[in-house]
Amino acid sequence: MGQNQDNFKRGTAELLVLHLLQKEDLYGYQITNAFEEKSNGVYTMLEGSLYPILYRLTEAGYISDYEKLVGKRRTRRYYHLEDKGREYYKEILNDYDLISDSINRILDRKEQQNG
Repeated sequence: MGQNQDNFKRGTAELLVLHLLQKEDLYGYQITNAFEEKSNGVYTMLEGSLYPILYRLTEAGYISDYEKLVGKRRTRRYYHLEDKGREYYKEILNDYDLISDSINRILDRKEQQNG
């Protein structure tokens, strides 16, 4: 994976985490697996890179976390999207759409795709 792709991934990680949490509460490993599965292996997120994002989103009040018992002794920390996070998700998704559309216009991509 090249440096340019890494920069794009970093810029979209929060957006994608919030998107995944809209559907259901997830624990870290599920989030990293979803990134890889849904992107056909192009977008991998290491847990070591994911947790700082989760901590930032939690501190901002966009998501919350809770522990759930799995089996007799093991617990997992699940992450839940809060209403404040849903609003933030809508804001950054709109920003993403605006920037993405603008980049595509500069690159003349829309005309090539439709033509």
